[in-house]
Amino acid sequence: MNVLTVPGFRYTNEWRNDGGAVLEFCTAIEGITIYGVDLIAANDDATLITNFKVTVRPFKAIQLLQRLMSEELATPHRRATQAA
Repeated sequence: MNVLTVPGFRYTNEWRNDGGAVLEFCTAIEGITIYGVDLIAANDDATLITNFKVTVRPFKAIQLLQRLMSEELATPHRRATQAA
């Protein structure tokens, strides 16, 4: 499972200014509803992301994402093996 392309993932709100953006999202994986925000900072002319943080709640969602992302990172990527 690619946790970054989960069906049902949606952005529900956003706040922007000259320095970046906050994007609120929600999704559900394995029956757990996940709420979070992407905190994005950009350089002065907004041509480069200088900082990107993701916060997630509730705690059981953090545990689930940690497990899924660990599994994903431990598995060789199909794209890399297809390109070889």
